[in-house]
Amino acid sequence: MVSMVRSEDDVLHGKDNGNNFKEIKCKANMVGSNGMSWINEIPICPTFYPTMEEFEDPLSYLEKIAPAASKFGICKIVSPISTSVPAGVVLMKEKSGFKFTTRVQPLKVAKWDSDDLTKYYMSGRKYSFREYEKIANRLFAHKFSTSANLPAKFVEQEFWHEITSGKTEFVEYACDVEGSAFSKSANDPLGNSKWNLKDISRLNKSVLRLLETSIPGVSDPMLYIGMLFSMFAWHVEDHFLYSINYHHCGASKTWYGVPGHAAYDFENVVQKYVYDGEILMHEGVDATFNLLIGKTTMFPPEILSEHEVPVYKAVQEPGEFVITFPQAYHAGFSHGFNCGEAVNFALADWFPFGATACKRYENLNRQQILPHEQLLCKEAMLLANNRSSSGNRTEWCVKVAFVRLIRLQHHYCWFLKKQEADIFYSSGHNSNVLCGVCNHWCYMAFGICQSSMHFVCLNHAMKCECGGMPTIYVREDISEMEAVARTFEQEQGVLDECLKKLPVLLEEYNDYIPYSDFISKKNQNHILTSTYENQIHASEKKAHNEKSYILYSSNEEKADDNSDCEPFMVKRQCRTFSEKIIADEDMGYRDSNRKLPETECQKLENSMESTFGSTPRGSSNIGQNAVSKVTDVQSNQIKGGSLKVRLKIKGPSLPVELT
Repeated sequence: MVSMVRSEDDVLHGKDNGNNFKEIKCKANMVGSNGMSWINEIPICPTFYPTMEEFEDPLSYLEKIAPAASKFGICKIVSPISTSVPAGVVLMKEKSGFKFTTRVQPLKVAKWDSDDLTKYYMSGRKYSFREYEKIANRLFAHKFSTSANLPAKFVEQEFWHEITSGKTEFVEYACDVEGSAFSKSANDPLGNSKWNLKDISRLNKSVLRLLETSIPGVSDPMLYIGMLFSMFAWHVEDHFLYSINYHHCGASKTWYGVPGHAAYDFENVVQKYVYDGEILMHEGVDATFNLLIGKTTMFPPEILSEHEVPVYKAVQEPGEFVITFPQAYHAGFSHGFNCGEAVNFALADWFPFGATACKRYENLNRQQILPHEQLLCKEAMLLANNRSSSGNRTEWCVKVAFVRLIRLQHHYCWFLKKQEADIFYSSGHNSNVLCGVCNHWCYMAFGICQSSMHFVCLNHAMKCECGGMPTIYVREDISEMEAVARTFEQEQGVLDECLKKLPVLLEEYNDYIPYSDFISKKNQNHILTSTYENQIHASEKKAHNEKSYILYSSNEEKADDNSDCEPFMVKRQCRTFSEKIIADEDMGYRDSNRKLPETECQKLENSMESTFGSTPRGSSNIGQNAVSKVTDVQSNQIKGGSLKVRLKIKGPSLPVELT
């Protein structure tokens, strides 16, 4: 990532310092030949005005309007109450020392070929709220020779003119700034309502309340502080979640939105008319989606209208909320200095979209932020135990999604058993396991490849690259979950809808019986121990005496610099550093007298440090008194970013795979 340090004069005149990036103004063909007349032709999205009574429960209200509003991709909600403590006061007084770093956004429409890709860079400058406001307002006055608000359509025309043929080379945008501008004051009516974005993802009807840890930018809000023409490029929310954005103060924002049902049409247009085929070739499967995840693709919505992709517009003013619905692509820009705040949430009707997002991430081998299976199972079990359930549309979505998941998992297990795989209950398996092939979070069941000792999801267990058959482990409460699924199936339409979406797995087998037992009867004492939280270590004695799997996981947060958005990087609690230790009793012997030569011990630790940056936790015993022999060290990284080391320690031999 490039840091750019510039003077205030550079910022005001939109100039780079001549060294860090080379940008070319592109009069791209996609801008169209009809001038800006298309601006008047984009229809406006709906605006809703809840009553005070409706405003009491945000998610119930959103659940009510979603069937109609989601057809537009975005909608506006005008709050009947306002904040009494301005965002500037919150950020300067309630948050002492609050500062943020901006990102540099080139103002251009890229050609999107190998020679002209858009990237955003860190500015290298930190601003207080007032410092940034001062520069943003001076930039506005320099551009328009006035400080007054201008008509939205005029600013919209100026924005598209500027990024296609204007002289301003860049602007600065403070995006994904952790924090909130809602006041803590007991006298602030909006700050004390359920529409405070710090709380909305944890309300009773939000699926994200079931997350075990908070995720900045997803379950916790982030701030977006902009200036004239700062933009958010075309993108869809992580995991196709809902989002809610509140405009705290300042100039308007223009939004464009494409409804979720047209998402694939949107991607097809971008593939054919925006991206050059050369860069798509290098991106592999689902290349267009993969590039759009970067949040740097900006182009006028005119091209969508020309190819019959529905697109709608909103102009958001202070005090208004904008909602984006699942899988709805959206983009927009600021009319001047402003401050907004956004967070994700999920109603129960999100689950089908979330499943689709997970599948697409798996195809790209991208890190998943949310444990989709876990959230669905928890929501379904709570619903099953809720005697006051209303049987509404969102609950029906949970039931269909859950039955589909249970049926799919059973199909996989039945097929694997048919191939003579061993399938066991996993004692203590209460959390998620990451597939080493596709990065899928496995909650209900997973396999262990007997060759590589990698975790694999059931899908990849059926086609394990080693050619062998992984050992499969399923949750001990799988029978309880299957019973709930069978109950849901009794409701009209649930099973029929579920079967429409199940892949054809077993068409050559006529003896498949749904919910039949697939647990292996032999070796009933085969136990899987899996501990994930608070670095709870299973005893070494247990590892010596049983063929066990012990997973240690650090609670350290890891910011993924290459996550779904380099330009809009969000600090996320994603995959934690973990150590996988497989104990194999067949290789065990005890030899406390033999010692590893000092040079070999240091060589092993250096290999680990070269791969991980430091010796992994749990490897501190590697030394004169702990290791008796190193039989194999591979310092190169293998699939999944693993370092495979085979050690002889005091006790049995432990093949150690550090991931």
